[in-house]
Parts: sequence; C-alpha cells; structure tokens
Amino acid sequence: MAKEPTPLPRREDLLERLTSLQPALRHRFRATIPADDRTTLQETMEEVTASQLEALKLLHQEGTGLSMHQVAEALSVTPSSATQLVDRLVRMGLVERLREEEDRRLVRVQLSEAARQRFEEMMRLHLRGLATVTEPLSDEELRTLVDLLARIAQPVGAECPR
Repeated sequence: MAKEPTPLPRREDLLERLTSLQPALRHRFRATIPADDRTTLQETMEEVTASQLEALKLLHQEGTGLSMHQVAEALSVTPSSATQLVDRLVRMGLVERLREEEDRRLVRVQLSEAARQRFEEMMRLHLRGLATVTEPLSDEELRTLVDLLARIAQPVGAECPR
C-alpha cells in the first residue's frame, strides 16, 4: 500500500517557523565569532543603532561621502531624520561633515578615518561569521538563499525579479 504524501505546511505555519528561527540564527551567528573578536566587535560598534549602522555601511560603500539629501534618500528617511542621525554619528566621532569648496552651502558626510578602520574590522568579522554559518550550503544553495532574501528585501512597491 502506497504511503500518502505528507501535506505541505500551511503558509502561517511556515511564517511561525521562520519567526522561531530568527533567535537561533542570531545565536548561531554569534557563536561563529571567537570570544575575543566578539568583544572587539562589541567595543567597536556597541553604541551604534541599526539605523546608524545602515548609514555607516552606506557611507563606507560610497567612500567619497554623500550629501545630506543623498543620505536621507538612500535610507528612506526625511531630511530632518537624516540630520539627527548624522548629528549623533558626528558626536560619536564616526562621521564628519565637509563643506564643498565650490559651494559652501553644500555639506558632504563621510566616515571618519577611525570609523572606517573600525567598520572594516567589523565587516571582516561579520563576513567571516557568515562564511562559517553558510559553510554547510553548496554554492547553488547559497545563491538560492541570497536570491530569495533579495526578493523579500525589495522595497514595498518595487518589482521583485524572478
């Protein structure tokens, strides 16, 4: 007698499972970073919020700095929110404001040299942890995971590539 196929989980069940996996994934990721590196990482970015970290990553990728308008637009926040965020990062010594020589009204924001070094160290640790966590996946499985996460990370209203 043929065994009946196991029914597929309902979408709600899968979403609950995804939610329950988040703490385990965070724990697994943290466990990949040696204790001394974890301490360095905490000291490096201890007081940085997720929004500030996103801004730092953006500025690091840009390299030459961005205008306040570009920062606000890239982070999908209002100009006043971007200004407050940058003000906090300036006080923390992580970014600096530079006036344009041609037009002194324009201000560019860029990472401070100390922040650049700290950020690069943090990213090195982060990438090493990701490499460890994803080691059990084949290259094709990793590509699929990245593609799927990229699809759900699209801004609301953006076309999801398939």
